[in-house]
Amino acid sequence: MECDVIEENRRDVMSRTFQGWERVAANLRRYADEQDALAKRRGESVCRLNLGQRASLRAIADRVPKNGLVVADEVGMGKTRIAVELARSVIEADGRVAILVPPGLGYQWRDELHDGKVEAPLILRSLRQYLDAWRSMEIGGQEPWFKNSVVLISHAFTNWRLGPDSAPWRWALLPEFYAQWRQSTQGRLPRSYHDSEVLEDEGVRNAARSICNVVRLSGRESLAYQWAAKIDEETPWPGALDAEAYGREQQLRHHLERVVGLGLGIFDLVVIDEAHKNRGEDSSLSRLLDRVVLTSACARKVGVTATPIELDVNQWQHTLGRIGINESSLAIIKRATEGYAQSVKYVRQCPSSQETRERYRNVAAVFQAALSPFLLRRDKREDPVVQLFAQRTGLPMTEYRRETAVTVETLRLPFAWKQAVCAAEALSAVTHLKEDSVAKRLRLTLANGHGLSAFMDQVVDDEAQNLPTGAEAPLDKAMPVETKHGARVNWWLKVMRKPFGKGVDPLFDHPAILAAVNKIEQVTGRNEKVLVFGRFTRPLRALVDLLNAREMLRCLDAARPWPQAKMHEDDGLGHREESALRAALQQLNCNDSIEGIAKKLAAQYGRIESQRRKERRTLIADIGEGFRIQDPGKLMTGLFAAFQESAKRSKDESGQRHPLTLVSKAISELIRGVDVSAPSDLAGAFTQLVEALRDREEDDKKADDEYSEGDVNQLWAQLEERLHEEYNRPEGGFARLMFGGTKAESRRVLQLAFNRQNSFPKVLVSQSMVGREGLNLHKACRTVILLHPEWNPGVVEQQIGRVDRVSSYWAALMTAAERHASADEIPRIEVCPVIFKGTYDELHWKVLQARWDDLRAQLHGTIIPAGRENNGVPKEIINEINNAAPSFSPVGNR
Repeated sequence: MECDVIEENRRDVMSRTFQGWERVAANLRRYADEQDALAKRRGESVCRLNLGQRASLRAIADRVPKNGLVVADEVGMGKTRIAVELARSVIEADGRVAILVPPGLGYQWRDELHDGKVEAPLILRSLRQYLDAWRSMEIGGQEPWFKNSVVLISHAFTNWRLGPDSAPWRWALLPEFYAQWRQSTQGRLPRSYHDSEVLEDEGVRNAARSICNVVRLSGRESLAYQWAAKIDEETPWPGALDAEAYGREQQLRHHLERVVGLGLGIFDLVVIDEAHKNRGEDSSLSRLLDRVVLTSACARKVGVTATPIELDVNQWQHTLGRIGINESSLAIIKRATEGYAQSVKYVRQCPSSQETRERYRNVAAVFQAALSPFLLRRDKREDPVVQLFAQRTGLPMTEYRRETAVTVETLRLPFAWKQAVCAAEALSAVTHLKEDSVAKRLRLTLANGHGLSAFMDQVVDDEAQNLPTGAEAPLDKAMPVETKHGARVNWWLKVMRKPFGKGVDPLFDHPAILAAVNKIEQVTGRNEKVLVFGRFTRPLRALVDLLNAREMLRCLDAARPWPQAKMHEDDGLGHREESALRAALQQLNCNDSIEGIAKKLAAQYGRIESQRRKERRTLIADIGEGFRIQDPGKLMTGLFAAFQESAKRSKDESGQRHPLTLVSKAISELIRGVDVSAPSDLAGAFTQLVEALRDREEDDKKADDEYSEGDVNQLWAQLEERLHEEYNRPEGGFARLMFGGTKAESRRVLQLAFNRQNSFPKVLVSQSMVGREGLNLHKACRTVILLHPEWNPGVVEQQIGRVDRVSSYWAALMTAAERHASADEIPRIEVCPVIFKGTYDELHWKVLQARWDDLRAQLHGTIIPAGRENNGVPKEIINEINNAAPSFSPVGNR
């Protein structure tokens, strides 16, 4: 069998001779020409690539024979599709492609690759998955990684926790490779190899032999052979059998990473998605690029990112360094970027100075010349809908987004909250960090609710431990009141606690949260959806609970259905439904009681269930009819059959776990607001639901037509369990929270539902780090509320980019707007930061705005933003300055 493997490897190695970058460039130009011809015959709407993307392919064709580059198109303009076309052109030239992808985005990349006629295996996320490729060789499973033309690799792939207690299979690939290399090159195994108790994993042995064979056949002059020889020379024996030698910065870990890289094969193109992320030298992405992914001598690296820089012009160095630019070019770029940043600063200070403007124009040209060979960027000014906005309104194209602060005026606060703001400021002044970190920092976090919740937690802890409160006890420990300092601290603590009664969560009455609620309800009142971003989970959860409680009261008052049967107590995960309802009753001046609300809920839910029973009677037949009209494919047909069979076997149709009940409930939520649903609508909703619930990075190990009946039944059982988890929530779902603990399938279901105009959730509240990348949330939403604005403008751009995308809800509204409508009536994308004036929050927003302006000057061509105070500088001068901004668009000068 080993001879067969060697011969197969030989054929594989000998058949792969990359035809070079001129061939790739020719392929790219051909793709663009084919799309041009299609557009002429049938119109732009049928083309896979729009005009800007086709121009990008031609610009890449001009650059990629010379060097790598960064595709930095603004969020939502189709960078991934451009990268897929580049990957296809390399593969057609007999090259190999590695695509490095942030965790969680593998299935989206596979979908894009599939649409671009490129098939890729599952994204590589772990060492176990890596070795499984060789463990399955004996049974005709997945091929070794080096045989795949394209490999998707997670940024987090190298996050291996290795140490003295690690299982041998996690690190044994290095000593096994060393042994097999010795056997293949010197004809003998290392001394005592057969006595080792850690080299017993068959999958590891298969991998090592296979990698050795393919490396040896690549030839002594190859990079792979040279690395193997270096590993052979520097690996100690039997020291390599010690698990402790594979710690984070140990030399043997580096060699292990190289062996893993040899198993992936040598790549001609490396695509780095979100190339700005993980900038540290020892970050997971940096280790992946520097130690694992091996490239040929003529390889190119292409970064894909909407924000190549975020906070500092020096970040150009790191982002461009990742694509392999040489040191001399980086030095030129460093001088150009720093000079440009200084020139922007001067021209903003003295825009009326002809000399300053002329100097700016010259420096901007140098900046453009230095970066143009390595950078492409299209922005929204090239979007036809944005151009239509400018034509209709007479405003600058950048004004299609409107920033409207949701402000909290300190002077208009209730007296108790005025006291709290003053007390927080005073506590910061009179306390020391080592004595009480919460009180010291309270002034910094009062406005976003995070510090306040921590403060009240400490009060509760004190009471739970029967500690004295008020003047006698500060938060962490008693402060001697006989000292003047202690007396001051304790007095202000007493003032701080006074506004908030025992057992009352102040977050439900927090001024910033109430301001956000009012803005959100204005938007949802016109049947539009709202996307909210924030950093701190507890205030976000309080916002969600309060929104749901208030909407529930309105629905019950107006006799509208509310999908909830009863009230729920604290679930231990932070949901406080009853407390939120009490706050909502007071805020909306409702005279009802908790008991009265519970009765109304039960009565109206009975009517909802009666309607659902009617829908369930014909649901299966209607979905089946929809599938007869349009065949969904073998796998979906099989899953529908498995659903039918599961529904037949299950008893008690009214039970919440019954498959028919679950599917009916899920589909009714997705098509909410549709009075009469055609069979095709129901079949489409079933298909979308299944696709959202599937974890395609786990279960999509074969083509749809390769699933056996047993595979299909097993997959449906998994989907049924996920249905139960997702659609048996305690709350009504008008507002939903997406945070770090939200499962991947729940995020996909939320994305599906949020993109439907009439379905719940109407409000999606997302923790910043969770929802800012990878999710398309633009089909029914054009309003973004920044409850806790970030410090990093690049992050904010990513957040707004969730709704500001091609074919967005805003684009549809804009296209449909009346031609004679006034500028104020024309719809815009609304960005609403919540600013608590008179607190640290206000300074935070000013700092973010200044950084955002700097980012726009670097990337958006906006040196002096429209709408700001410009000290009487004529509009013509401002336009002159902005028009001189660097452009990296492949379409040409704007």
